[in-house]
Amino acid sequence: ILGDKVKVPELKRSVHYFCLLTSCGVYQKGAEREGVFGFLVNDIKREMRRSSRLTCFGCHKKGACVGCFVPRCRKKVHFPCGQRLEFVSQFKCPFPSYCPAHAPSQSLSPGLSPGLDLSLPQSCSVCLDPIDPLLSFSILKCPSCHSSWFHRHCVQRQAHSSGLFFFRCTLCNNKDQFQEEMLRLGIHIPERDASWELETGAYSELLEVYRHCDAETCECPEGRGHSAKTGYLEIIRCRLCGSRGTHRKCSGLRLETRDWACPDCTSAIDGKCESKLHNPSRSSSPSSLHALITSPCPAATDQSRASRSGRG
Repeated sequence: ILGDKVKVPELKRSVHYFCLLTSCGVYQKGAEREGVFGFLVNDIKREMRRSSRLTCFGCHKKGACVGCFVPRCRKKVHFPCGQRLEFVSQFKCPFPSYCPAHAPSQSLSPGLSPGLDLSLPQSCSVCLDPIDPLLSFSILKCPSCHSSWFHRHCVQRQAHSSGLFFFRCTLCNNKDQFQEEMLRLGIHIPERDASWELETGAYSELLEVYRHCDAETCECPEGRGHSAKTGYLEIIRCRLCGSRGTHRKCSGLRLETRDWACPDCTSAIDGKCESKLHNPSRSSSPSSLHALITSPCPAATDQSRASRSGRG
């Protein structure tokens, strides 16, 4: 809820990222890696002195650094107190915050969603729990399809998980309009890739090549899992499914054979084309499995030749 916590050795204090972003008297004047997320240490020190004199509207303690962006409004809070009091902080420049009286809200226009029947039970499109279709600080909706309703804390978790590149409506898949509206309503969208894309080795299994001999009798002295780089003990994978393999020696394949189909795949092919796939070593020359599948069966070819010779 407070963002990353960073220690500032010069101040002998720690600061929260969201507290820095939403503070009224400090701005990012440095580069991204300068100071604390671009906030200079001296600027942070001045903001600490300024906020130490301000009383929080919620807990009535000193240190309130977040104020309502409306000039005539005097309400100031700590960032976590503001979240409890339903303050809306927009995480886009100039990072304004608004008290409940001035916070942006949504409205439901019947003309925008003629097929939406609010008398029917609704559910959060993120957690799928039942939800009352009454727009409020805690209940939001998609501005595009108007059919996706969700809890604020649910869509915030979705944003933190999906990141800027994958955060979108779970029903209509709208991205641009959806993100713009969520930013307006105070949802923080981190500028990073999705969490599942950042996991170390998350898709490493997709890079693994199948290496196992599935012949009925394996004649490799080093076992079914051994594959030589070349020769009769190299494992050839099925060109159709890729999930079965055999040593050339174990299936009686020629040394130059590269195209092989496993019995499970060849059983789906009819006629003499299937027989040719089951016995690729009978071919006088190696040929592509794709050519075997797409070319006509030998019987049909013989009939065509006979027809042409009869016409001559």
